[in-house]
Amino acid sequence: MNYHYPLLARMCPYVIILYAFALQAEEPSASRTVTLAECLRRVAEQSLDLKSGTYKTEAASRRAKQAGRPLNPRLELELENVAGSGAIEGFDSAETTVAISQEFELGGKRRQRTAVAEAETAVSRAEQEVRLQALLFDTRRAVLAVQVAQEKTRLAEETLALIRETENVAITREAAGKAAALETDRARADTAKAQIELEARKAEQRNAVRDLALLWGETEPSFDTVAGSFDVEVSALPSLDTLLVRAASNPELLAAAAQMRATEARIGVERAARIPNMALSAGVRRFEESSDFGFVVGAGIELPFYTSNRDGVRAAKADAEAVRLEARAARLRSEGRIRQLYARLDTLAAKNVRLKTTVIPIAERTLSLVREAHKLGKAGYLDVLEARRTLVDARAQIIEAVTDYHSLSIELHHLTNTRSENL
Repeated sequence: MNYHYPLLARMCPYVIILYAFALQAEEPSASRTVTLAECLRRVAEQSLDLKSGTYKTEAASRRAKQAGRPLNPRLELELENVAGSGAIEGFDSAETTVAISQEFELGGKRRQRTAVAEAETAVSRAEQEVRLQALLFDTRRAVLAVQVAQEKTRLAEETLALIRETENVAITREAAGKAAALETDRARADTAKAQIELEARKAEQRNAVRDLALLWGETEPSFDTVAGSFDVEVSALPSLDTLLVRAASNPELLAAAAQMRATEARIGVERAARIPNMALSAGVRRFEESSDFGFVVGAGIELPFYTSNRDGVRAAKADAEAVRLEARAARLRSEGRIRQLYARLDTLAAKNVRLKTTVIPIAERTLSLVREAHKLGKAGYLDVLEARRTLVDARAQIIEAVTDYHSLSIELHHLTNTRSENL
């Protein structure tokens, strides 16, 4: 016996490690859950689209600074009477001129150019806000998709539990000689189909979770579920007029207004381009033959013989008008959609109340009575099947109604640039 003690002592650590791994494998994995607020924070901090937009805005700001700088002067060197023939052969009669010239922009060109660049920077900032709001909107929609998938999975689990209980009743009735084997086989087939349906719903939930995680660049989700109540909390909506006023601060409409201001600023640039610039120069000329020096000054201006940029001005005005009409059309579409959503939300809220207070309780009570009658042999399996289908359909309608309500509510809050505590 003593011979085996050293061997057991050496094996003991390995046995403990294997036992620990076995216990860990038996423990159910902890459910990883995130909240809506956590999802919104992650997408705002980690989205590559937002980071790209930040650099675009910085580039526009740098271009605005560059646009405000004046033109650089030019250093000019000119040699005359060089390498000719006769008296001007070689460099003896050369005249060397060194001058500095400066072009002056007339008509407020630099001011107009700077105004356009600053307006384009404002457009870039507005577009960045549009990107942020669009990502938050997509995140809320993706969170809703996960919660819908969770509810459908829960409904599939409840349905499977009901079917299994009916199957157990059928087996008991068959063993007591009160039902045929056909009823038991049908119940087992229904159980198998319900299990398949449950696995399909779980797969849909996993896909919805993956789609949500991809919004902030997470290819392998670090969570399995999204926390939050999946229900319609009917609260008094602000008046329609209040929502329409708030819609004026929608980032998309603000971006359209910024784009309109930028195109209007370009009209000033094109008008300023009609005025020619002036160039002045000053320098020193050296005469090689006598070694004398002299000062040289000059001036130049463009002669607008062939073009005065009138078409450029007309084109800028046409662009501005087109953008103005597009902005107006966007406002009208937004207002029409808000009115439509406002009316549909009331209808969906009323539908949800009727389903919860009337349809579901009646279906649950009917199924309970039919199942009890089935146990006593006073109702057939088909009666149970029909009552169960009615209840499952009613619960599915609840999920659909709540989904539609939240989907439209998310869109309404997006259009009116308001925040919601729920989805």
